[in-house]
Amino acid sequence: MDDDRALASAATTPASARPPMSAEERLLRDALGDDVRGELRVLSREPYGAGALTGFEEAPRDGEAAPTRYWYVDTSGKRVDAETGFVLGDPEHPEARIWLHPADPRLPALAPASFPDAAATLMGRLGVAIDRRPELLVYRPGKRAMFRMRAGERETYLKIVRPAASASIVQLQEALRAGGVPVPLIIGWSELGVVLTETAAGVPLTARLAQLDPERLLDSVELLRASIAAVDAGRDARASLALRQDWYLRRLDAALRRAVDGGADATALAGPLEAVARLVGAVDASDLVVEDDVRCTVHGDLHVGQLFVAEDDASAISGVIDIDTSGLGDPADDEAALMGHLVASIVLARRDPERAAGFRRLLDAAAARWLAPDRPGARRVAHRTGVHVLAHALAPTERGDLAMAAEELAIGAALLTPVLER
Repeated sequence: MDDDRALASAATTPASARPPMSAEERLLRDALGDDVRGELRVLSREPYGAGALTGFEEAPRDGEAAPTRYWYVDTSGKRVDAETGFVLGDPEHPEARIWLHPADPRLPALAPASFPDAAATLMGRLGVAIDRRPELLVYRPGKRAMFRMRAGERETYLKIVRPAASASIVQLQEALRAGGVPVPLIIGWSELGVVLTETAAGVPLTARLAQLDPERLLDSVELLRASIAAVDAGRDARASLALRQDWYLRRLDAALRRAVDGGADATALAGPLEAVARLVGAVDASDLVVEDDVRCTVHGDLHVGQLFVAEDDASAISGVIDIDTSGLGDPADDEAALMGHLVASIVLARRDPERAAGFRRLLDAAAARWLAPDRPGARRVAHRTGVHVLAHALAPTERGDLAMAAEELAIGAALLTPVLER
């Protein structure tokens, strides 16, 4: 889950419902000591290297005017080119690395893009003026960030990536565009780790949920995927989330235990979690084999937030963004990513019934199409969808929002049971 979505959810979590601190929070508190100014809440956690990248929001105490701070704890053990915060243990193989946003050591362009004056200078070097503050849309620590940059009525999008990745992302995006995939036009880029693009064609799919026809929309998604598949990306896609199944299960189990130890009633969560864990764990290895003739170029992180539809037709895909994860991979991963994201989106939209219903209609149509009993590879798609559901449920579980996690897991269990128990 993107950190800004996690932040919105964390803000609604009552303090009394949050579980005792994790090992990462202990590391952070030990490093900061008396400099901790407020309550720490988990924003996100993603597996990385030998450990994880974990984000925390430090909200000021009641009555204090201090700004909210965002800390990140990296227990991957991986080196960086330059340290930007605390290092615990051997610098060559650190026990943990801690930094204050936006000083991400793997994204050196993040800090200058985050502040108005520095961002204006950076954008000027790319030939674009801005007249408003940069707007952070997405941040995945150590991996990428996306800003909306504006001048008058014009909007451009500045992607921050690891410096070594910027050239390959530009090459990939241009190859996809040449192949007819409706990715945004690149305006400029730099080996510092920045890629500037025009806005995607059309309007965000999520703004047209009530108008779209799920079946026609999925037909359009299939055409988009076919266009992507026809392009030789020259590289592998992002590793399948299915490879992290055991990691997510361990973290969920640990978070659930901490919640119970802290006095939380985890009854509603335990059943759905056990059901999804049992379903994904029961899939035979032979069902997960991906034949070479099935592999093709995939998006790698396909979900409704990446898709745009035509102004005059809410069921026709007109644009797609965030292709950094694209490459040779398993088409089941894109189907699972889209359905897993829809499960989480339904629950995140629970205060907006019409919006939640729109996500639900699309999920039901996608499941009927991609999880059909007679469809080849349906069990593989179901397994990967289950892992995505586990991944989405982790953040709310760790910040103590057991109700949200339980809803996501319950939807996932109901979705997968007909496929994986037949």
